[in-house]
Amino acid sequence: MASDSPSPHGARSRNVCPPSPTISPAQAIADAWKRESMENQEKWKRIDADVKTRFNAPRKPGRKTKM
Repeated sequence: MASDSPSPHGARSRNVCPPSPTISPAQAIADAWKRESMENQEKWKRIDADVKTRFNAPRKPGRKTKM
């Protein structure tokens, strides 16, 4: 049963790199944030603060609903 033994040529073609360790989405975001320049980080922080202010601001009292 020589056909059952693995050939040296077949073993070479099956050399596969081990799977890379998977990281969580949160870790991927944290890593990307660390790669951002300080200017971009400041820009994103300002944008976040503006959005938070707009989201938390009370609605204008003059608006009327359709009903």
